[in-house]
Amino acid sequence: MDLDDILALAETAPSPLELARARRVARTVQSQYDLSVAEGYEILVDADLTDPLTGDVDEATRIARAAQLSKLGTITWVAGPDRTRSTGRLSWSDEMAMIFGHAPGTLRLTPETFFDLVHPADARRVRTAVRTVWARNCPDEVVFRVVQPGGRIRHVHCHLEILLDAGEPSGIIATGEDVTVLELARQERRRLAVRSRMLGPDLAVRDVLTGMPTRGFVIDEVDRARRTTGGALVVVATEPANRLPEALTDEDRDQVTAEVAGLLRAVVGEEVTCGLLGSGSWGVLLARRAAGAEDLAARIVDTLRNHLFRVRQRPLRLNISAGVVHFDSDVATTGFDLIIDGEHAARDARRANAAVEVLDQPVEERTRTDRCRSRIHRAVAASRFALYAQPIVDLQLNQVTRHEILLRVRSDTGEPVAPWAFLDMAERVGEILTVDRWVVDHALELIGRGAQTSHYQVNISGKSLADPGLLAHVTEAIRRHGVNPECLTFEITETALIENRNEALAFATGIREIGCHLALDDFGTGYGALTHLKYLPVDLVKIDGTFIVDLCRSPADQAVVSTLVELCHTLGIRVAAEYVQDQETIDLLRRCEVDFAQGYWTGRPEPITVSQEKVQIELELRLPPQCTALG
Repeated sequence: MDLDDILALAETAPSPLELARARRVARTVQSQYDLSVAEGYEILVDADLTDPLTGDVDEATRIARAAQLSKLGTITWVAGPDRTRSTGRLSWSDEMAMIFGHAPGTLRLTPETFFDLVHPADARRVRTAVRTVWARNCPDEVVFRVVQPGGRIRHVHCHLEILLDAGEPSGIIATGEDVTVLELARQERRRLAVRSRMLGPDLAVRDVLTGMPTRGFVIDEVDRARRTTGGALVVVATEPANRLPEALTDEDRDQVTAEVAGLLRAVVGEEVTCGLLGSGSWGVLLARRAAGAEDLAARIVDTLRNHLFRVRQRPLRLNISAGVVHFDSDVATTGFDLIIDGEHAARDARRANAAVEVLDQPVEERTRTDRCRSRIHRAVAASRFALYAQPIVDLQLNQVTRHEILLRVRSDTGEPVAPWAFLDMAERVGEILTVDRWVVDHALELIGRGAQTSHYQVNISGKSLADPGLLAHVTEAIRRHGVNPECLTFEITETALIENRNEALAFATGIREIGCHLALDDFGTGYGALTHLKYLPVDLVKIDGTFIVDLCRSPADQAVVSTLVELCHTLGIRVAAEYVQDQETIDLLRRCEVDFAQGYWTGRPEPITVSQEKVQIELELRLPPQCTALG
């Protein structure tokens, strides 16, 4: 029932039936009243036996009576002689007093006491609504919160009307009701609408280039299968069979990766889980269909071996091998370990010049760990790594002021590929410190031999911070290679893997004391990242690329980025965004006041050229296409 219904009810003449009913009620009430008096009961509230609908009453009384019949409350302000809002009398009905949480007759209402009961955040809005109604002589409505005794909050909806006396405004009457339930339901509908609009796809589970699931997604699916149905995992390894006259660029690898993904999906079908495990490594999961795993692996190998790829108008063939690992539903081996077994089986097949290597069951844990560690040690000993540098643009200056030193792992053919699968394995078997020390030594050597005209960011895994000797190793390398510590920032990656908080704090504090800076990589995704901002002396955070790649089309990503920037700037921390792929994203990052941008749009990673005179780290920028699967 709204205000018009209330006024219509107040103006409607009662029917003869309603009049008769009212008289019967009046006689009953009078009889009960007389009996109570005769028996000596004290009457606390006298009864008004006059029918409010049968006599001539003023407008305020009629509205109040109609509101009472509708179980609504009223607040009435009657203007004083000077007809201003600062004078006059304020009163409320018993119903309105109870809406505000007070028993009838226990609180004398004044403008001051009324606004003491209104929620402080809504008081100004209520005052404005009352002023507007009085100034314009026009009805209005307002919803506000009241604070009941004890602190309970209720939502009240009021219609505001002007009272007239001889055609002149004489006051204001507010007819209100408790709409807490309706208001909370409306807020919940609005919240659900916002959540639905903000909710988007999980970009972390899909490779941007191929659209196929990533390594983490495949691991989760293998874990699901080993807990339920069992099955078989096929790991396919690909690498160029012939070398082009020039080394493959990132664009070339992207082209080959996308083509392999299309062929693989055509062979296995849409219903089978398959994804990208690493650079040139693919996984296919067969749950409940393990019997056909060897045949499927053979078909995949045969299809890819017989396909002629073309790169820069030149033919390219791939060496293909596959490993198959069978596992039961009750196996204790994790999904990650099964993928490692499949990768090792594919490598064994390649060395034996075979198409497929089959494991009837997972490898023993100790054997698997020893193979992984041996592989890592051989790579470090043979320096089967390459260092690249990617430019970082200062968005305020609109120029390159920094470079991030990136690691690439050389394949068996010598091609540098993205290291994320290799680093994942190194972290799982506790050998990431060995790789981090190699990166620190060689990166600082190259920087020390260069002009040191830029600022350089070097990555260190959060797991390596647990080593008490890391700070001394870094400090000695800086001194040995003559690097200016003020031009160095150490980026802590995989902050979720920080094992020893005390050692992490000691490293961070020591790095700052010698003049270096500290950054947190992939910010916004690791558990406890906000906690790290409280105790680590961080100078820079890099917002994870999953929030950036779709930034211009995702309201949720925009909300996250703007909030993180505001938070970090409040804490005195600068912010960088990675995976930037177009000018539109750059413009939006500037509006969000992000400090630095990094990605293929600002410049692709380029190998660091070593010469006796200087190290070329200042790179020519190229405008690239979409983000690569290689990262």
